[in-house]
Amino acid sequence: MGTRTLDRRRLDSPHRNPLLEHFGLAVRRLREQRELTRDAVAAVSGLSSVYIGNIERGEVNPTLLTQFKLARGIGIPLDEIIAAALTDVSSDAAEAPL
Repeated sequence: MGTRTLDRRRLDSPHRNPLLEHFGLAVRRLREQRELTRDAVAAVSGLSSVYIGNIERGEVNPTLLTQFKLARGIGIPLDEIIAAALTDVSSDAAEAPL
């Protein structure tokens, strides 16, 4: 089984987690607001730009240490990313039909 097959399964997984997707979207939004590329964040954080992309797409569940490195790479406190992600989750819950 090749790497492409494993990657495809991860992308097409029916078990995607909305919280991870919101976290990733918050990371991407905050990074882009600061006009930073993934490569620039990778250089400061020590994470690979590919892995940062995986986080931004909600494809992986980054450890707490990885989250701190990511926040440092963007130049913000981790709680800012988490607050943005939780705000997105709350907005989705408010809009969901009962």
